[in-house]
Amino acid sequence: MSTVVAVACAVGTAVCFNLAMYFNKKAVAGLPRVSLRQREKGVLKAFLANRLMHRFLAFGLAGAALYVVAISMAPVSIVQPIVSSGVVLLAYLAIKNLGERPRRIDYLAIGLNVTGVILLGVSLAEGLPKDIEHDPALLWTCVGVVVGLAVLVPFLTRGRTGNRQAAALGISIGLLYGIASVFARLMVVDWGNRWSESGVLVIFSSVYLLGWLCTFVPAIVTLQAAFQRGMAVVVAPIFAGLAQLVPIAVGMIALKEPLPESAVLTALRFTGFAFILCGTIILSRRAEEASPAGPVDANPAQAPGVDST
Repeated sequence: MSTVVAVACAVGTAVCFNLAMYFNKKAVAGLPRVSLRQREKGVLKAFLANRLMHRFLAFGLAGAALYVVAISMAPVSIVQPIVSSGVVLLAYLAIKNLGERPRRIDYLAIGLNVTGVILLGVSLAEGLPKDIEHDPALLWTCVGVVVGLAVLVPFLTRGRTGNRQAAALGISIGLLYGIASVFARLMVVDWGNRWSESGVLVIFSSVYLLGWLCTFVPAIVTLQAAFQRGMAVVVAPIFAGLAQLVPIAVGMIALKEPLPESAVLTALRFTGFAFILCGTIILSRRAEEASPAGPVDANPAQAPGVDST
């Protein structure tokens, strides 16, 4: 019975998360442009006052609550593939209601990303270790590399516009969300280890909380910028795939999480990595040829969530 409830919660999570993304994408078209150099007055106030953004926040929080319930009652290998497949709902809504028209090769790339995430979820069938013994030097090296790439990718695509720029920002979002997930896991473990000594103060004294905030908040801001510049069916599969790939890769490198004992699960994991990377590359390279579904910026992005206008 618990598995049935977990599956139902996972389906609910998928629906809520992707409805949140849909309302987010719909809202940003009429909101002030997210930009660093062009500091429009009242940008934050406009976002917070927008009713569609209220729906984005409501569905996002509901999805997060359902995800916690689902993951507490069933393995990640069951929950994550269901949640990840929900991007199909976003694609449907974007095509039907937002007028987005991806090319055939974009559909292939979306399929690769979704399949890759599902394979990663299945590869976790043996579970993850409850205790984390991480190497601090490796961990912070991985953090530096991932965050550095999140900043570098939009810079390297300067001069591109529309969906090409949005795809670059989508890569940044996925990298930032992924490393935020690593910080979240370390934060929860840190809280558990120090709760008996520090009590509720441990929530605010963990360095991992600061790391989570410094990656999660920029990812949310960058998401707004990406949706203002290109199609949801380009941006969402990119960041959804990378947001799953990064925690597993960093876990293997810095958190001493072993590969699955099963050779089949190991093969599925690396196949999932390959599918996500291929899908991301295709969407990034072909995105500029697809029809943009939002305002097109003629100036390049200089950093995640930032352009030169």
